[in-house]
Amino acid sequence: MLRRLLSWAFMGGSLAGGIYTVLHFGFDPAPIATHFLFPYYAVCVLMQYVWPEQPNRFEPGEVLNDSLHNVALVVITSVQNFLIHALVAATGTGLLFQHGVLPETWAAHHLPLWAQVLVAWLVFDFMFYVTHRMGHEVDFLWRFHSVHHCAHRLSVLNASRAHPVDLVWRRLVPVFVTFQTGVSQEAFILSGVIGSVLATITHMNVRFSFGPLNYLIGSNEIHRWHHSNQIEEARNFSIVMLWDHLFGTFVYPQGRARPERLGLFNEHAYPVHHYLSQMALPWRWRRMKAQQLQQAPAPVHAPVAPTAH
Repeated sequence: MLRRLLSWAFMGGSLAGGIYTVLHFGFDPAPIATHFLFPYYAVCVLMQYVWPEQPNRFEPGEVLNDSLHNVALVVITSVQNFLIHALVAATGTGLLFQHGVLPETWAAHHLPLWAQVLVAWLVFDFMFYVTHRMGHEVDFLWRFHSVHHCAHRLSVLNASRAHPVDLVWRRLVPVFVTFQTGVSQEAFILSGVIGSVLATITHMNVRFSFGPLNYLIGSNEIHRWHHSNQIEEARNFSIVMLWDHLFGTFVYPQGRARPERLGLFNEHAYPVHHYLSQMALPWRWRRMKAQQLQQAPAPVHAPVAPTAH
């Protein structure tokens, strides 16, 4: 019970701290990042060594690979923020409202701030569910998204392990759709901080216990099943579990703490811990698949039983 209370307190306290920081700094992204988001990430990393769920054993090449991915994430996020600013300037309160398809009075920015944040959070997460699931089920997109799934354990450090094309696709599309609801930039920023807090928890290698909250929010207990190397277990695509419940992709096996193995089903010829090879992977996908087929074991044919006449 103490473990669960501490887990809930950490999530609740982190959310409260993020919301307070956003309001205190008047929705200014720069001080929000320096005074809350960066320190929060640092605390989350430290907790993995104070209260680990699994031993922190690094594989050869893992630290360098994830370090390069984290540097790339900072650069890509900076570019994305510029593109999002341009996107907001171009679409304003939403294209449907701008062009008179829908009356402007229906735009979400007329709602109270808390309601706008709820709209932004749910719409963004729904589109994240859609793009994330497509990343698994559309072969071309999986070539990029598979990079995120090649790690053998969850960690805040490898949460950023992703191909840039995958990062841009799964962020800009949800952002674009969210702004079409007409929410204000302030509501979007606040919902983004809430989403960042919860998304970071999904990858924390910490012995949390969220109990019934796992059916509502995609914690690390839920998200580790998404990283199973068994396709029937690799579900749970959203942060708000509502979408996984609605579309039949919620997975939470009882009596098992984690999947038998995290990572990819077939790792032969896959650059698990090599950054540059991961960047080039989508364009050499067919060659890798051919190598995997060459290494596939020959099928075993059972003897044919004699036919009775």
